[in-house]
Amino acid sequence: MTRMTLITTGAFLAFAGPLHAGGPTLIGPDPVPEAMPAAASGVDWSGPYAGLSYSRTSGYMDMAGFGLFDYTDGRATGGFLGYNLQRGKLVYGGELSFANVSGMVFRDVSLGGDDPVDSLLELRGRVGYSLGSALIYGAFGLAKGNYTLNGVDKPTASGTSLGVGMDYKLTDQVFVGLDYTRRKMDGTNPNPGLPFTFDAPVNSLSLRLGLSF
Repeated sequence: MTRMTLITTGAFLAFAGPLHAGGPTLIGPDPVPEAMPAAASGVDWSGPYAGLSYSRTSGYMDMAGFGLFDYTDGRATGGFLGYNLQRGKLVYGGELSFANVSGMVFRDVSLGGDDPVDSLLELRGRVGYSLGSALIYGAFGLAKGNYTLNGVDKPTASGTSLGVGMDYKLTDQVFVGLDYTRRKMDGTNPNPGLPFTFDAPVNSLSLRLGLSF
């Protein structure tokens, strides 16, 4: 009995050893995957901004009773400031700009003297669509132009403006832009001795450099 017990025990241990060494491995629950980082949010165009602009300008003056005169192509340097609000991809807001104009002149032989456009002032609303770093927009607003006539008179003209453009962010704060605007303006010569009405549209293609705050 004792010998048989030893043999049986040895056989069991010999059989159980391999089972233990290569036996089934307990499998725990699958590891929980780490949370994926949140997707980077789109570029935020909201908030105030300001900048400088350089423009190429063109236009004409149509003076009642004196005829139509084309201005020479000129240039304008100025600044702008505005505020954007963003809702999803929609970006909208307002902008105020001012520019000094030079080289935009015609010579009025009938009145005498060189007649330039002196400056432009504009207040407009913008509505755009964000493509991330790029903002495409349309604009509509009110415009005012200051002129010189016959070398002496200083009339003003006012009207509406319509524009399209694109801003592109180089960094979170710095952006560049290209803007094309048409202004339809009219006014009256203030000289009581030579009163007449006139139309004086001004178009501009502007390169802009701005800073968002």
